[in-house]
Amino acid sequence: MPLDTVRQSIHIRRKKNERVFSNITRLWEIGRKAQSHQDILDALHPWNAPIVLKFENVLPLFLAATGVFFILILWVNPANIWTQVSCFCGLMMVFWAYISYEDKAPIHEVIQFLEQQSMAKKYQLASHQQPQHISIPLQPVLFIAHLKRLFPVFNQGSISNHFPYYASTIWTDENEQQHQVMIFQYHYVNEVRVRDKNGNDVKVKEIHKDLWGVFIFDIAIQGLAVTTGNKTFDHSYRFPWHTSDIQTNQKLNIFGSDEMQTAKLLTPAFVLKLADFFEQRQGDLMFHPTRSTLCFLGPLNLFKISTQAKNIQDISTLRGHLRTFKLPYLERLQDDLTHFLK
Repeated sequence: MPLDTVRQSIHIRRKKNERVFSNITRLWEIGRKAQSHQDILDALHPWNAPIVLKFENVLPLFLAATGVFFILILWVNPANIWTQVSCFCGLMMVFWAYISYEDKAPIHEVIQFLEQQSMAKKYQLASHQQPQHISIPLQPVLFIAHLKRLFPVFNQGSISNHFPYYASTIWTDENEQQHQVMIFQYHYVNEVRVRDKNGNDVKVKEIHKDLWGVFIFDIAIQGLAVTTGNKTFDHSYRFPWHTSDIQTNQKLNIFGSDEMQTAKLLTPAFVLKLADFFEQRQGDLMFHPTRSTLCFLGPLNLFKISTQAKNIQDISTLRGHLRTFKLPYLERLQDDLTHFLK
């Protein structure tokens, strides 16, 4: 029987750690039952029980250190019966320390679960669900393939590319206008190959990269692509456009699908809005020529939490973390895009 199975079957839970396990179980229940972010915070205070979220492992560590010391005594005089007994006792101490040591993984798992639940409730993210405006939902694979075909930026990666995570939500601007939105992570893999001394093509390594972005549906603007990168787009946006502002031309590359429509769209006021949007941002902003869909793709992780869960040892600290954490890049993008589309 593997040692891990033995450890699990005869696991010793000391009285102090039972409180922690009880709190972990309660936290899982809170996360599953909560209907909003505030529900999670309210359930964490008042707690009306010991608030500890740290396992007490002093005794196992002491036993392990003592056991190792007793084992090392055997090297002094291996033939002596007492050193052999000491070695056996040391082995028993190490084994006892191993089966009684409480790993931190259950605490980390429940904290991560509460972070995900808080993020979903706070930002109303429906994980791996299609936007509500789609009357007949597609199979997830077909849905993602359809979105990737709409814009020319999703052909990256010589080996593969896919959406590891996406979530739908609704953004509401200052005028109470709602926008159907899908936030996503885009992952692609490039392969680096070289020729060896025999002329054979050999793979050296794979390079994995991630980008993050949003789709916004039912948008009036069409047929425009703007990028901060030094690149062009495919035939969908084949007409380059230069504005009357030199600084904007230096920072942004603008392309349109129809020359006349692009000229009408790029008024001085609209160009100023583009410049403001990209003032402190890198990426690609595209409006499909016919599908009334916007796509923004950039290097900033929209799902990155502002504060990391470090040194959380009690319920009060956990509540403070969940109360103050946010997704700053997503919030900033939401504010800028809803303002841009007004």
